[in-house]
Amino acid sequence: MITTITILLLPLLASLSRGSLNCPTEAAISLQFHLVRECQRASADDALALESTSSLEECAELARELHGLALNYAPGGPTRSRNRFIQPNSGSSARHKALRSQLTVFEQPAEFFNCHVLQCPQNNTFGGMVNDSRFDYYSLYGRPTTVRNYSCVPQVGLFLVYTNPSSYLNASLACSNSSEFDGSLVHIASESRTRALSQWMLDFNRNTRTVLEAESMPDIFLAYVGLSYNRTTSQSLHDFRNAQHESLMCFLYRAWDVGHPGLGQQQANASCVALTPQGTWHAISCERELPFICEIFTASARSWRREAELDTGPNAVAECRNG
Repeated sequence: MITTITILLLPLLASLSRGSLNCPTEAAISLQFHLVRECQRASADDALALESTSSLEECAELARELHGLALNYAPGGPTRSRNRFIQPNSGSSARHKALRSQLTVFEQPAEFFNCHVLQCPQNNTFGGMVNDSRFDYYSLYGRPTTVRNYSCVPQVGLFLVYTNPSSYLNASLACSNSSEFDGSLVHIASESRTRALSQWMLDFNRNTRTVLEAESMPDIFLAYVGLSYNRTTSQSLHDFRNAQHESLMCFLYRAWDVGHPGLGQQQANASCVALTPQGTWHAISCERELPFICEIFTASARSWRREAELDTGPNAVAECRNG
């Protein structure tokens, strides 16, 4: 079956240029880590990697390779060689040394590694931060969004699920025009995204039945994602496009359920894609009202330069002496 599909797609792909498919390029997906907090580090209990690197860029490159969404980095040097929040001759310093002697290297990563690659960024409460003048904290997302109920899928991204049903157009506008975050309907053409978000739907439905029994909160069986077919602009029956107008033909992953998408007129009447809790895609009418999933974008270099201020919210260090 897979061989047959490949044979059918090869002539089609040959007739279309990558430009017309609007496939993403390496330059377009270069990710930058932005300084969010000085003299603080986030908890590294579930770090993807703990390393000693020679530069911030080397640490950031490691984070990109491992799909980390945030990192702690200690630049070193004479002014950053010790944690100024622990006085060397104080009782707290003695207790700190006694505690360290009972821990393994990986239970006290700040003492042995200057680069901590993290699965997820801190949310706007910054509850997992530790005052440590040796370290600075960086995130792909810059300062956290003001939205409180988003979910982090480790190594994938930040997502917001709206349970109130909307048509595909209204769902798309809600994601792209939000005043609280920059985003779009979620890009779904990868196994990690499809699996993680369908698992979120399963967990939501399970929690709805056990926790919200007194409320009439319906289960989510379908949720709009960023994938649709446009009879006017699509160049073939296989040319579904995501919210960035990139063709599905640019990506290898597919999760169509049996019978989806339809063909001919059947597809024309069912040209928007929804995700199921079973991790499959359904092509349905765009007028149907469903819950939907937004993806929160990482901070762009341009937007970060425009408002390049450190976060000074909850638990921020009042004064950071780096000089």
